[in-house]
Amino acid sequence: MHVLAVAVTYNPDIDLLARVLEAVASQVQGLVVVDNGSANAEDVRRLASAADAQLIDSSSNLGIAAAQNRGLAVARDGGFTHILLLDQDTILALGMVSDLRANLKSLEAEQGGVAAIGPAYYELNSGVQTRAYRASGPRLSRISLKGEKRPVASDFIIASGSLIPLTVLEKVGGFREDLFIDLVDVEWCFRARAAGYRSFLSPTATVEHRLGSGTVKLGARQVAVHVPIRNYYWVRNALWLARQPYTPLAWRLYFISRCLAFLGTYTTLADKKAQRLRLMTRGIRDSLTGRFGPLDP
Repeated sequence: MHVLAVAVTYNPDIDLLARVLEAVASQVQGLVVVDNGSANAEDVRRLASAADAQLIDSSSNLGIAAAQNRGLAVARDGGFTHILLLDQDTILALGMVSDLRANLKSLEAEQGGVAAIGPAYYELNSGVQTRAYRASGPRLSRISLKGEKRPVASDFIIASGSLIPLTVLEKVGGFREDLFIDLVDVEWCFRARAAGYRSFLSPTATVEHRLGSGTVKLGARQVAVHVPIRNYYWVRNALWLARQPYTPLAWRLYFISRCLAFLGTYTTLADKKAQRLRLMTRGIRDSLTGRFGPLDP
């Protein structure tokens, strides 16, 4: 495997980004930083140079999917066989990429048709390890990775830390840029699943990752709290994804119910309640009328 790591940045914490790049640089054969118009772009440029990484910068925020696709183009042109996607705050443990590579090779030899493999991350705000998710008819199962040693199939895995063969990306296609942010990785995994490719989590490749800036409690579950604008994108994209033919039934029901839960939770338990309500209402309207891309000011 010839792996290119693609790290996407947008106004990153510079000290944290330095640790992200340092941790991944020795584990891959190439590194590219795609900056989405950060206010501290000069600092990002300095870190990229220090990490011997190629920098692709933009004067504006193109969204996570567009940035990932720009990294994908570099991988194609550079003769890489795989890409490893990274957020600006995901620090890989030593040997994590080797773990993913070995497990991916084994899975491909055993069954073929692997879309992606990613680590079993621990969410720092909630302190909970991620689980695998599988749909069967109207039922959505959440599967614990505790005690597992072999990769576990999951309908989707988050983008950060995921290792993806370029051959699969060529057949399935890249990431949907009109979604801009939120559920971009979920949509791609569903599309790959419909094309016959499965995604996996490696329970032996752990990493710490932070979703949002905190959590609020929804019943027995912890829900990540993002800045209000993310409520718009999540609701808009979720309702769109619920209408796609390749989205499994259980996930369609999940997205609809989750949007209703968000309307109740974020407008009563989170900060900036009125702003969140306006943004989610607009997200519903834009999803139904087909208005995608970045939200206009």
